[in-house]
Amino acid sequence: MRFFSILFKNLFRRKTRSLLTIVGLAVAVEATVALVGVASRFEQSYYELYDRTGVDLVVQESGGSQMLNRGIKEDFGQKILELPTVKKAVGGLVDVIAFEDYDLFMVVVNGWPPGSQLFDHMKIVAGEPLKPEHQNHVLLGKVLAANLGKRVGDTVDMYAEPMKVVGICESFNVYENGAVIIPLATLQRLMDRPTRVSAFLVESKDRTPDGVQKLKQQIESLATGITAEPMKSFVGSVSHIKVSRAMAWMTSGIAFVIGAVGMLNTMAMAVHERIKEIGTLRAMGWKKARVVKMILGESLLLSLAGAVLGSGAAVLITRYFATFPATAGFVDGYIAPEFIGLGFLLAVVVGVAGAAYPAWWGASLSPVEALRKK
Repeated sequence: MRFFSILFKNLFRRKTRSLLTIVGLAVAVEATVALVGVASRFEQSYYELYDRTGVDLVVQESGGSQMLNRGIKEDFGQKILELPTVKKAVGGLVDVIAFEDYDLFMVVVNGWPPGSQLFDHMKIVAGEPLKPEHQNHVLLGKVLAANLGKRVGDTVDMYAEPMKVVGICESFNVYENGAVIIPLATLQRLMDRPTRVSAFLVESKDRTPDGVQKLKQQIESLATGITAEPMKSFVGSVSHIKVSRAMAWMTSGIAFVIGAVGMLNTMAMAVHERIKEIGTLRAMGWKKARVVKMILGESLLLSLAGAVLGSGAAVLITRYFATFPATAGFVDGYIAPEFIGLGFLLAVVVGVAGAAYPAWWGASLSPVEALRKK
């Protein structure tokens, strides 16, 4: 009988146990690929948003990485613009609301000055852009408009006031597609933050690391309690990104520990039940190394099956959540190939770790001792 034939025969001896082991490992792989993949995509999308809009520095009140702080005075933007190396500086206000009647929570509201550079990457797919004369008017991201069932001319209740939908917009960024854009002055009034903005997005004329660092120091010297964070470090410091990343890895770690224990239990039972068989193989001339390879091979086959099942499930679930109204504005349904590869790598590690001790123990028994076992 060939070596691989023995591996597959052993796995199918206890079909239910093998299947449960595969499913348990698949859940761990699914958790890692989906959660870590989505968290990473979440961070990457923020990075792409600021990078493609030419943002070098995010200027805000110290300690306000969520951009939901008390805010900076709007006229501080003029001081920034007076610096010789500043190309542009645009202020905006940010809030988060819920449309409970539609089971939509954590919807981002962006307060932008009509006609500012913040709209340059937006495409109006219906209606018209916000204009200075618009007051209680809003732009809806195309995903949010679909989830609310709203069209141009409809009204949407926000802050206990009806807002007219003047247009529907589309962005390359999934989070903006699930957001509301409202005139800055209107949001300042609704939030009771007159003349305040959450942050200024600044583009430097000198975009080299040294140039950006010098501009950072110049801006921070203009006032106390102000921080100018380089775009990359700002994105990495946003609290909800840090929380999502930490939760994804923590959940994945717990799932893989459980998967490793399940694999160890499965392989230990498999070796214990086949002690006499292993003794016979050893008596026929099998070396310890070949016995170890057999047991590790069985474990790796289970691991790879779990990795395939878990990765496939992660892709399908992520795509489903990209169409689910409550999460469509946060999940774009894309999982980078490196995270699928990570799932396979961790599955292999679990397979080897779970089978290492049973393989060593089974191979260490002498043929005579193994044949005497009941």
